[in-house]
Amino acid sequence: MNIRINLLRFSLVSLVFLFFIVPAVQAQTVIFSENMGVPSATTVVTSYTGWQNAGALVFSNGEQAASADVRTTNASSNYPNASGGGNVFYTGTSSTNAGGFSIEGINVAAFRDLKLDFAYRKESSTAFPNFSVDYWNGSAWVNLGNTAAALFNEAATAAVGWYAAKTISLPAAAQINGLKLRFVRNVGGTITIRVDDVVLTGTPAVVGGCGDNAVAASSVTASCGPATVNLSVTSGPLVPGAAWVWYSGSCGGTRVGTGATVTGVTVNSNTTFFVRAEGGSCGSTRTCQSVAVGVTPIPVMSVEVLGDTSLLPGKTTTLIATATPASTGLVYSWRKDGVVVNGATGSSLTVGIDDLGLYTVSAQTPQGCASTSLGRRITAAASEQAWISPNPTSGPFKVRYYSRATVFNFQRILYIFDQKGRLVFSRNYPITGPYSSMDIDFSAMSKGTYYVFIGKTVGERIAVGKLIVQ
Repeated sequence: MNIRINLLRFSLVSLVFLFFIVPAVQAQTVIFSENMGVPSATTVVTSYTGWQNAGALVFSNGEQAASADVRTTNASSNYPNASGGGNVFYTGTSSTNAGGFSIEGINVAAFRDLKLDFAYRKESSTAFPNFSVDYWNGSAWVNLGNTAAALFNEAATAAVGWYAAKTISLPAAAQINGLKLRFVRNVGGTITIRVDDVVLTGTPAVVGGCGDNAVAASSVTASCGPATVNLSVTSGPLVPGAAWVWYSGSCGGTRVGTGATVTGVTVNSNTTFFVRAEGGSCGSTRTCQSVAVGVTPIPVMSVEVLGDTSLLPGKTTTLIATATPASTGLVYSWRKDGVVVNGATGSSLTVGIDDLGLYTVSAQTPQGCASTSLGRRITAAASEQAWISPNPTSGPFKVRYYSRATVFNFQRILYIFDQKGRLVFSRNYPITGPYSSMDIDFSAMSKGTYYVFIGKTVGERIAVGKLIVQ
């Protein structure tokens, strides 16, 4: 009983061991097979056009002094999948010229584990021919086998007939676009040979990687306010089963999308996006590549008024620029009625009766993001008073009187009388605003009290004021 149990235990352990140590074999893919077609007459290989792969591959004599020919005599048989049509035959003696047959223009850059199979007809029951098989590595011919032991399964005394040759493994240097294979009966000896059913197989190479040298990019990397961006990653092809996966916040954080490009991603604040190849043999824990998108909030600008919005002569008010949210490093620009106010680059602006109009302020962040406020209008307050300033004066002074007109460029007349009632000054002034300034200089006048009259026409008085000259 113990012996049977131990044997059973040994068998199970052996099976498990074999399961883990025997690697999976990936099936070979037929890259091409050539059955030589069926020639209507014996034809040298350099002139024959009836190849199975005519047009897709190139057939020649492998740069040899003599060429093999294609014929139908002794058709192939007695091995699996023998085509039984034409075959390549090496004629005559090889004492002086080697005979060649080559298949060229083969693209195997996307394959590995290349295997070459062919069938041959043994033409002697006592010996093998002096025969070799070579490949072209892109710059030179390299021998794959030139002995009976390397090429054939049978003994030299095997009967005349068709046989499958040994499978020949090609090295990695053969994995090129432009591979050539040639079969040569070399100089020396008189024994000939026939060749048929050449088959080249290989395992499709795993093309691609896991994006180790990938570069992540965004259509926008700096934005004023929220932006819509397109994300992309540049890399070679990925291994089968792998795909690009995008995240925000961190590698493996909030999933954004999949693919080499992700379009229409909304970004409301500074965000770093991460991307990596996942799936297939890449797994899901590889290092991410990243790209940052900077978003500068655009401040909402407004104009606050510290004081009255309707002014009288001699009064001022202060306009204050307010940014929401509050920002530092802003550069301001003020405009009145759409025209830049020269020198007004601060966060506040003081205006008086000569500065009436609609004011806006623009602010630009250090990142170049700008915003403009709505307008605030500063107007004139109505008054029936004649405004004289400075008063008293030592000479120059201004006279103002309110006008309700909406269209200006009319005139008013200014009269000034001394205490004796004598007219000492009279002039017409154009009126261009609600409180247009009428400028006078009494530096040459005697000190004393004067009476100022404002009229629309000669002799009319619509306002009166008293002036003191010191």
